[in-house]
Amino acid sequence: MIGQEDNNARMAALWIMHGTACVKLLKAHGRTAHAENFEAALREFVDIIADEVGRDNLSAAMDWAAIQVSVYGNDFEQGSQSIH
Repeated sequence: MIGQEDNNARMAALWIMHGTACVKLLKAHGRTAHAENFEAALREFVDIIADEVGRDNLSAAMDWAAIQVSVYGNDFEQGSQSIH
């Protein structure tokens, strides 16, 4: 069983992945200004969460989340959402 901090990190990782997908969608549809604003907010979110749960813990959670997504046949690249 995982601890509450690990669970929080995993939940945040899924939201980070969702946010990154939203940024890609905005860019793909020519909404560059909105995408840039969303991406800037997402970077701040990542920093706040990393401070709360620890960068290593969040990085491990991002790896876990990427595996969960790949199980369903979707590839996910962290892209600019670097944890380190």
